[in-house]
Amino acid sequence: MPTVPLNGIDLTYDDQGTGDPVVLVMGSGASRRPWHLHQVPALTAAGHRVITLDNRGIPPNEKPAGGITLSAMAGDVLALVDHLRLPPCRLVGYSLGASIAAEVLLTRPEAVRQAVLLAGRARVDTFARAVIRAERELADSGVALPAAHHAVHSALRYLSPATLRDDQAVQDWLEVFQFAPQPTGPGQLAQLDLDDIGDRRARYRSIRTPALCVGFRDDTAVPAAATRELADCLPNGRYLELADCGHYGHLERPAEVNAALLDFFAGSEA
Repeated sequence: MPTVPLNGIDLTYDDQGTGDPVVLVMGSGASRRPWHLHQVPALTAAGHRVITLDNRGIPPNEKPAGGITLSAMAGDVLALVDHLRLPPCRLVGYSLGASIAAEVLLTRPEAVRQAVLLAGRARVDTFARAVIRAERELADSGVALPAAHHAVHSALRYLSPATLRDDQAVQDWLEVFQFAPQPTGPGQLAQLDLDDIGDRRARYRSIRTPALCVGFRDDTAVPAAATRELADCLPNGRYLELADCGHYGHLERPAEVNAALLDFFAGSEA
C-alpha cells in the first residue's frame, strides 16, 4: 500500500502482478478495496499487472489542494500512470470512476490503449438528478438513517431483483450494508456532487480510444440505457449489457464482469 505525493495529494495505491498494466478507478464514496474482492485476483491470474488507487475525497485526502473535480481526479490517475511509467495502459472505471476515466481519455488519449467504462453515462436524467439531490439533502441534514433502514434502502437501490430473491445472498448483502458507514465526510460529499456531470455527449464524441461500455440491466442508479447512450457517443465504443446486475454488478456478477474485461482486452488491440 504505497503512498506517494502526486498532483498535490498523498496518493495511496496498490500495484500487483506483472504483465500489461490495467488501472482500476473506483466510484463515489468508496476506496480502492472493492476491486480486490474479485477484479484484481482475476486480472492478475490472467497475467496482468493491476493498479488500484484511492480517489481524492477518500481520507486522508478529504479536502485536497486543487479541490475535488473530474479534472483533478483525472490528473491524479495520469500522475500515477506517469509515476509508474505505465503508458500506454488499459483503464477501467466504474460509475464516477467511468467519468474520471473518460476525462483521462479527453485529457491524454495517448496514455490509454483501451478503456472499459462500467455503469458509466454521458449525462443524468431527471430522476437521477432528483436522487442525487435527495441524497445530498439527507447528508447535509446530518440525519443518520437507522442501520436496518440504510441496509434495506441500499439493497433496493444497488442490487438486482435476482439477488433480492436469493435468501442467502440478500442476507449477506444486508449484513454488509448494515455495517457500512454512511457517507458523511466532506470528500465523499464532494464526490457525490460529481455524479451530476451535466451533458457531456458532445465532448465524448471526440474520444477515439477503443472503449467497452458495460451496462447493468437492473441498475437503477445508472440505468443501462444511459450506458448504452454513452457507448453511442464514442466513435470506437462498444456496448455490452449484463443481466441480473444492479449498480453493484461488478460485485454481484463478478465472473461475468471479469470475463467481459478479459475478452475485450484479448480481442481488441489499440
